[in-house]
Amino acid sequence: MASATRSPAPGSRWKQNLAFVWIGVFVGLMGANFVFPFIPFYIKELGVTKESEVAFYTSLTASATGLSLTLTAPIWGSLADRYGRKPMFLRALIGAGVLIAVMGVAQAVWQLVLLRFLMGAFAGTMGAAAALVAATTPRAKVGYALGLLQTGQFFANMLGPVIGGVVAASLGIRESFVFCAALYIAAAALVYFFVREEPIDEPEGNDGRGKPRGGSFRENIAAVVSERQVIFMLLLLFSLWLSTTFVRPVMPISIDKFADGERVHLEVPGWTADLKEEAATGLVFGVIGLTSTIGALAVAPLGQRIGYRNTVATAALVTGALYPTVALANGAVPFALLLGAVGLFQGAMVPGTSALIAASAPEGKQGSTFGLAASMQSLALMLGPIGGGFTTGVAGIESVYVVIGLILLAAGGAAFLFVREPSGFGKNQPSEAR
Repeated sequence: MASATRSPAPGSRWKQNLAFVWIGVFVGLMGANFVFPFIPFYIKELGVTKESEVAFYTSLTASATGLSLTLTAPIWGSLADRYGRKPMFLRALIGAGVLIAVMGVAQAVWQLVLLRFLMGAFAGTMGAAAALVAATTPRAKVGYALGLLQTGQFFANMLGPVIGGVVAASLGIRESFVFCAALYIAAAALVYFFVREEPIDEPEGNDGRGKPRGGSFRENIAAVVSERQVIFMLLLLFSLWLSTTFVRPVMPISIDKFADGERVHLEVPGWTADLKEEAATGLVFGVIGLTSTIGALAVAPLGQRIGYRNTVATAALVTGALYPTVALANGAVPFALLLGAVGLFQGAMVPGTSALIAASAPEGKQGSTFGLAASMQSLALMLGPIGGGFTTGVAGIESVYVVIGLILLAAGGAAFLFVREPSGFGKNQPSEAR
């Protein structure tokens, strides 16, 4: 293995990079959620009137994006290792921005589906951002940086639908696409001017400008999958993302059980309210988003104290144990509180796993590694709702929470058995990851 050289970098450069990459992630993923609330209405505007067809095309647009991202993320990741991670992050922001702008002038539903497919092919914001941050952050700070980066995704998931709905109501649906595209281009401009790719640990033989020469797509992917630790981590990441997508579609149905007519009664000490089902659902998702953000921020201190492997595995086990209790909730408040507890531990799982993936990636192959990670995430986004819907149809809504709990318990146990703590990350596990 070639010896590594350490590029001199200003003490705060990685912090500046992280700040502006965070903005790019927030805007990029908010854009993905920005248009989601009014896609069914836009499909109606494009001439589809039957409710069943509107539902079909709404699902098709989401699946098209996930499918193309699953197929193309490893390719973009390999190109990132060859030509630089910053150019690939800019490609994701600009590509998504341009395609969203074009969606605003679509004249037929097939055009919207095609554009959503192309958006998935040219986007991939989170994978590109994670690779860029992992490659330009000091090793000891990677866990902290990726945990903070994950909060950008949580905030985007929380605020995107709300802001998108407000803008669509104020400006109009087509104008909202243009507004969203402008946010993407603004974020890309900030990344272009303020983010500098200065790899911390780069193998000898780079091109002299701080960027690795990389290899072919086949060579890069082969280098990544040859690392057994990386394979374990990618499978673990798939399981963790599956836990989110598996239950999310049935959560509104669970909340509907607590409704009296169209209202859900909430009562906690000092506050009582009767909310519409939509508002109650939004409140539950908001609670999960808040506790998930807290969990993501706790990853770095916990990882440094007890080790990242132990943090992720324990979080998976606790989340797996908590999920079946959600099925026993007898009211909206206990339901929200239990899911809030789930979110607290679930929020620590993905950034902790991303930190372990960054530590396990072969030298100079962060882009290819996180490209495969993005593909695993997209695959979970595609398969999770299908699995959750099938489980609901076969055994009922409550069984969804039990099944995903068992999956997470198995994932947590496997993490303890097969994942090793990388050096330079946790204090209690000095062994090498590779």
